[in-house]
Amino acid sequence: MKSKQHEQDYLDRKCIDCPYCSNDFPEHSCRNCYSEISQKTCWKHGGYCSICYTNICVELPKVRTNKKQLGVKCQCDNPTCAKCLSANCQDDNCPTHTLELKNKYKNRTHAKSR
Repeated sequence: MKSKQHEQDYLDRKCIDCPYCSNDFPEHSCRNCYSEISQKTCWKHGGYCSICYTNICVELPKVRTNKKQLGVKCQCDNPTCAKCLSANCQDDNCPTHTLELKNKYKNRTHAKSR
């Protein structure tokens, strides 16, 4: 987020780029999924749509806290990360890259190599 002065300049149309999503006036879109959002939603959630805001600002911190409590060394938050599913994530109790996801990935890539 930029300064309160940038917000006021945007409202006064002294600048055209939104202080949260950086789109040109009057368009607003989520910084994560790029879906079209209203200015109210954009400013309320810091440039994110409601779904992405919940995932990034509410759920993701919970997952990171769980990882710390479980002693998980893996810092990746992407459950479809090919690097982690194939080799990088060595944690058996990783809530992001579960053994089920790792096995599914390995079976799928092994089947393709035949």
